[in-house]
Amino acid sequence: MNKKALHVILAVITVVLCATTIFFRVKSDQATNNLRDSNKQVKKEKTKYEKKKSDISNNIYYYISKNGDEKTKPIGQQYVNSELLDTASNKLFGFVFNYSNSDDYRKRKDLASSIATNDVLNNKTIFGDVKGANVIDSLGLKSSLDSVTPYLNTQDNNSIKGIVIVKYVINSSSGAKEGTKTYNVIYDKSQGKFSKVDSINY
Repeated sequence: MNKKALHVILAVITVVLCATTIFFRVKSDQATNNLRDSNKQVKKEKTKYEKKKSDISNNIYYYISKNGDEKTKPIGQQYVNSELLDTASNKLFGFVFNYSNSDDYRKRKDLASSIATNDVLNNKTIFGDVKGANVIDSLGLKSSLDSVTPYLNTQDNNSIKGIVIVKYVINSSSGAKEGTKTYNVIYDKSQGKFSKVDSINY
């Protein structure tokens, strides 16, 4: 076999190997993409299932809270009131602890008026004052809510009493600082607002 023929054969083999490599790479990428899409679909369906399951569970508890017997009704009411306290607490303390400048800081009371009575809104240990607003910009402070964990203590037809633990992060030019505050709260169900929010650790 002369050199020319050998070169041709080697060239053909090289082309075949390259084509084969490209073919399997494309197939591999397609398989990876299909698997990724499949995983996304599974995750999406699982999320839908969990939501539907949660909705059904909530509906059962709500029904029991209204129509249960002397044993099951208190269980349903406790669940419903715990959910109500959780939702309301996240809303209120989201207003309190999320701000990026003095304007945001001042607007907190207006935003929280939908979920808190005037007594709560006028509590300076929660909403601060003008001096506090001025400090926000001068120090470049920014606050963000990290988590809200409510615990139901007592309940009746009119109100829910509990303790709420709030974790937040204050950012400044010197870095980030985590904080925790604990509150005694009373939620007035007829008004749909907190009627009392007292800080345990100032």
